[in-house]
Amino acid sequence: MKKEWIPNITIGQDYDVAYKDATIHFDVLGKMADFFGRDMPMHLHAEYCQIHLILSGKTLFNIEQNVYETEGCAAFYTPPATPHAFLTEPTAPGYVITIHNTHLQRIMAELNAYSNHNSLLMPFHLDRNKDTNSNPLHWEQLLNLFKMLKLEWNQSALFQQEGIESIVKLILISMLRLAGAEQPRKQHNQSEILCFREFSSLLERHFLTEKQIQFYCNSLNINESRLNYLCNKITKLSPKKLINGRILLEAKRLLSHTNKNLTEIAYTLGYLDPSYFSRFFLKNTGMSPSDFRKHYRKSE
Repeated sequence: MKKEWIPNITIGQDYDVAYKDATIHFDVLGKMADFFGRDMPMHLHAEYCQIHLILSGKTLFNIEQNVYETEGCAAFYTPPATPHAFLTEPTAPGYVITIHNTHLQRIMAELNAYSNHNSLLMPFHLDRNKDTNSNPLHWEQLLNLFKMLKLEWNQSALFQQEGIESIVKLILISMLRLAGAEQPRKQHNQSEILCFREFSSLLERHFLTEKQIQFYCNSLNINESRLNYLCNKITKLSPKKLINGRILLEAKRLLSHTNKNLTEIAYTLGYLDPSYFSRFFLKNTGMSPSDFRKHYRKSE
């Protein structure tokens, strides 16, 4: 039987191009629903996790063929590369946070420094009406954090990005507290998606030093054709393009947000020959690193 194709949606390309290279995107549910629809069919975000907070109304949420029906306040966490679909009422208010896997891995690493916490690799949901075990103040804290994030997102202030990142991390911690010991738990996860998540985690940890596909194949104990199949199936991109894309994202950040010269940036990214890095950047972006930096700073 032929499997149904599941589209991969990239928020920064398909919805809000202003955040093409951003690690965090935040929006109200209504605005995104006007664009994508309230009855969102099965899709995934290969390089992004999402948090949906629904404040009221009935919601039908399908995560990896597990269907959750809620009424009232509910929250859903969907890891990267996880098929999901949802239906909300026409006027149901709420928020959606989209987090790039690079930032998610950073948060997980920080949490793992205190305890071995891999819960953010698995999907889970929270239903306020059915939650009788947790402290009610934890729900109030979660709702207040979303309000704080909305205020921080809509203002232009000193250390705005740092403030946004801090609030998002607190939101994830708050959700994990509410989820308790039972969630997140392994449900009907496809081995292919889990393998792709492993590849994404490896890429985040090693992209500065390991740029060859074979390293990732050896670490995952699969051959190159298998990894190529998985990446193309889930993201429509080859492993090499995903590796290059991660390097380019880091290069753009360094060019945009630091005063490092091009030689220092090349060395930081693992290139011993700065001219090779410049050719790589030009080939993949259509701009030289110097031109990209000038263009970015001119548009600020």
